[in-house]
Amino acid sequence: MVLLKQTWAVMVVLSWDSAAIAGSCLPPAPPWIPTDPDDVRSYADLLRREAETYFADVEKYFRCQDQERREVFVQAREFSEAYARLLELEAE
Repeated sequence: MVLLKQTWAVMVVLSWDSAAIAGSCLPPAPPWIPTDPDDVRSYADLLRREAETYFADVEKYFRCQDQERREVFVQAREFSEAYARLLELEAE
């Protein structure tokens, strides 16, 4: 019975560890902006598109973080419940 409890505990811990690694949000890199006014004028359309893409990617990044935060709260609650059950089994 002790071996079963230990095996169950290890499986719970390993499953949470792999779930944490699975999801990650990577922040977007800001685009380079030239300092030369002539370059800014020459590439204004390209710079504008890159800026719009960057800001859209920033929004996606924040949404990803929000989603991961919600998922981690759920995982933490579920793990807490599983751990409480484990402690109850140990007390028996």
